Amino acid sequence: MDLSEYPSLGRLARMNAQLLAHNQTVATVVDGQLDDVERLLRAATDGNWDALLRLSEELAEQPHDRADNTVVRSARKVRDALRRDPSGGKASEPLSELLAACRVAKQRRISCG
Repeated sequence: MDLSEYPSLGRLARMNAQLLAHNQTVATVVDGQLDDVERLLRAATDGNWDALLRLSEELAEQPHDRADNTVVRSARKVRDALRRDPSGGKASEPLSELLAACRVAKQRRISCG
């Protein structure tokens, strides 16, 4: 059997180490997003719309290569709704969408983790 087309064990070990490092980076980003969402939920429950706006702005500005795009898109909707209506009257639907996106991201994290 010719093994020349297959990576060596040493190369496989390096590739495995790279995969682990990338997985840890993704996990850190997702965990950070989920922490932000927990703060968002507390702010919404308390009716603290200023904090909700600030947190949604932080989530919305995450670099695309380091964030779940659905979470970022949903955070932008929350941010935009609060910019249009600082009383929070228009933010409930986008906030529900954001929380749903975060649940999906968390489930993906658990199944991949």
